[in-house]
Formats: sequence, structure tokens, C-alpha cells
Amino acid sequence: MYRYRFTVVTGRMALGLMAAGISACGGGGGGGTAAPADLASLDSGNADTIVREVLGGGFGASGFGTTTGGAILSANGGSNALAVGMAARRTIQAVGDTGSQAGGTVQPSASYGPERSDCLVSGTVTLSATLASTETLQRGDQITAVFNSCNDGDGAVLNGRLRIDVHDFSGDLDSDLYRLDSRFTLTNLAVTENGISETGDGALDIDLNFLTPGLELYDISTSRFTVTSGSRSRIFRDMVTSAEDDYRGGGWLSTFSESGSLESWNFEGRIDYGTLSPFQSVDGNPPGTGVLRIDGANGTSILVTALNEAELQLAIDWDGDTLVDETRLMDLDTVPGW
Repeated sequence: MYRYRFTVVTGRMALGLMAAGISACGGGGGGGTAAPADLASLDSGNADTIVREVLGGGFGASGFGTTTGGAILSANGGSNALAVGMAARRTIQAVGDTGSQAGGTVQPSASYGPERSDCLVSGTVTLSATLASTETLQRGDQITAVFNSCNDGDGAVLNGRLRIDVHDFSGDLDSDLYRLDSRFTLTNLAVTENGISETGDGALDIDLNFLTPGLELYDISTSRFTVTSGSRSRIFRDMVTSAEDDYRGGGWLSTFSESGSLESWNFEGRIDYGTLSPFQSVDGNPPGTGVLRIDGANGTSILVTALNEAELQLAIDWDGDTLVDETRLMDLDTVPGW
């Protein structure tokens, strides 16, 4: 039979959408209905904070940031950028194991579970699945895992629910040459690392394209996704992420772009942002090129340019007249995850 394998990079992108967060009250597939906050006023006092929030709390953590060591669902801005990926891999592996244990007796359109199994270190995961085939993924397949203090020794403890709905699939899972278009729905999925927890809630539409050897393409979108850690929370709306990891030249070239809006516990209101020129990283180092625009109330804006692997330039328009009122530098090592 089969044993599905989500690669580490698959985990990065699954986790990429955990870059968001504020009060766990729903995501792209439903849930919260609260209206977006008004645009924040950008000023000299909050510019650095907002830039770091976008780059470290969201933008930098969504796929590209994980490439350079960023954290997605890691409450303290730590290095655990694979928690949801781990959940996804364990979920799909468990389905594969179930199919294998059936010894070929399971018929197409099989339903599994709920079946509870022990995690590698401690805790349990309860699996349910409806699959059109036990040999591959197909459109309409659905896999659900409920984690109860599940610790597989990968640096995180999982609690909550993850559902994977397959929209389309082509290629070969066993060779890791495939394309998977799916929706990941997280329902109060909590990841605890080093005693600190963050909880993600929402739906992530994820398109993974690994059909070309050495080239990994990711597209992620969500209308609303939340992450909460105690009283600290973030929310992303209308976020669209595209990323590429290219290993074909003997090295590792990562390219990333993203747009969306962010509300955070760390500033009042919301900001809108979008990539004007994709950010690029070589061999896992911080990005040396890329341009991002952040927009606030009354036409105020911040243009963020990666000058090199160590510095960002912020060109700030305080009064909304499209002219640069202040230019300042920011060390990349002060941005969480970069």
C-alpha cells in the first residue's frame, strides 16, 4: 500500500499561513465575522514596530521567513516553523499506515476511523479519513486528525484539530514529485514549544507544486486566519503568498512575495502591505533583495527595501503626499525570524 510523505518544505508552507494571528474566532473557511479595523496611522513612533510585525510576525514567517529560520506558530518567535507541517505529515502518515495494515482489503471510497493511536513520545492522535483510493490522493479526499498532547519528539506538542481537504492532485507521492491543491482547516490547533503556546484557527488554501525535480512552488491564500498566545494576538486578512525554492543550480535560491492586511496586539488598527519586488535569499541566508510597501491611514506609507543580507532601508511618507519625509536603516538581525 502507501505511506504518504510530506517533505520538510511542504511543512514550511503548511505552516506559512500560521504567520497570522489574533483572537481565535475563525478563518478563511468560516468563523469570525468581525469587520477589519481601521487603517493605522503611521508615525515616527510606530514605524519600526509595524515593519518588524509585518516582516517577523507575518510576512517573514510565511514560507520565505521559514526559509531563513523564521517562526510561524511559535509563541516566542522561536525556531519551530514546522509545527503544522508536522501535524500534516503525521496525519497523512497515519492514513498510510492504516491502509497498509488493511493488507489490501480496504475498498475504494473507504472511510477510516475514528482511530486513536499513540504519538511517538507521549499523547495521542485520533484519525478519521474518507479516501477514494488507498494508493494515492484524489479530489474529494478528506483527512482529519485530532491531537491530544501529541508529542512526536519534533520540538512541539500539538493539541486541537487539523482537517485536510484535497481539491486536486497529480504526480507521485512516493517520489515526492507531485502537485497538491488542498485546504488545511485548523480548529484551535495549539502548538506548545518551550512551555509557550500559540493557537491557530482558520482555513488555508495551499497549492504545492513539486512536479519539477529541484524546484518547489507554493501558493497560499486565506481570507482570514488567526493566531493567539495568551492575550497577544494577530489576524491576517486577504493574504496571498507565493514562494519558490530552487535547488537546481547546486545551491538554494528562495524567492517570496506576499500581500494582505495585518492587525496585531502590538499596534492600534490595521496595515495593508504588498511586495513590489520579490524578496530573494541564497542558501538560507537573510534576503539580500526585495521591496515591500506598507500602507496606513491618510496615504501614509513605508517602503521597505532589502539593501543586503544585513540591512533594510525604510523610506517613510508621514503625511501622505507621496514624498519621502524620512529615511532610516534597520538591522535585519532585529527582525524576529530573519
